[in-house]
Amino acid sequence: MKKRQLGLWALALVGATILSGCNLQSHPSVLKQAIIARKIDPQGVQQVLHAIAKMNALKTYEVKAQIQEVAGRFSRQVNFYGTVRLPNAVYVDETIGGNDYLVYQNNKFSYYRDNGHWYPMQPVTDLQPWQSMHTLLVNNPPQVVYSLPEQTVTSWLCNVYQFTTAAQPSVMGTFVQHGLKSGKIPQQALYTVWVDTTDGALRQIEVQSTVGVPQLGTASIDATQLYFGFDQTAALPVPQDLLSQVEKP
Repeated sequence: MKKRQLGLWALALVGATILSGCNLQSHPSVLKQAIIARKIDPQGVQQVLHAIAKMNALKTYEVKAQIQEVAGRFSRQVNFYGTVRLPNAVYVDETIGGNDYLVYQNNKFSYYRDNGHWYPMQPVTDLQPWQSMHTLLVNNPPQVVYSLPEQTVTSWLCNVYQFTTAAQPSVMGTFVQHGLKSGKIPQQALYTVWVDTTDGALRQIEVQSTVGVPQLGTASIDATQLYFGFDQTAALPVPQDLLSQVEKP
């Protein structure tokens, strides 16, 4: 159980499984094709901080995320898709290496489902990862922030900002930190931030970095999170099979 619980921290950032069935698509790889067109933006940090400030008023949001770690022949991918009701309710569907898991949390009532059975787990934290990015930009401001050509993420036209500064896994939620082998954290990371041109909201963050991993060599890590569904009122229903196994407090 302990091993599985650590895997579930790969999702610890946020979220609940979204039941709408919509298939949101995000293509951060387009960024790499446009990188030669980037230019220095003296107001870039302020634009990102302004987008973060807008997120602080949220009561609920949905998230689609992916983390990829590659080192030699070792490769791992974690995906999750779900909803968070702040300050501490979570309902998320997570896939690790083709295996599917479900997490439900309401305050300290926190469980994950593995192969049809529910197990208790430590409550998920860091449900507002943009707060960590705010701290990062204040304490370790990048020397240069670039703006890239506008990009459409799903249906939102976005301004794109990119910078390199100290690595901070919690910017993407605790799941990135627990995803790193042997607790190793990279010294530097490339951050790319998408900000909605219409309302200035934070839409997507990508973190790319490398890290030394004992016995594996150098690992590359690419984590992307897409934020949407702001302040929707849908409830987070308790899974019926969870209620049949555990009495909800």
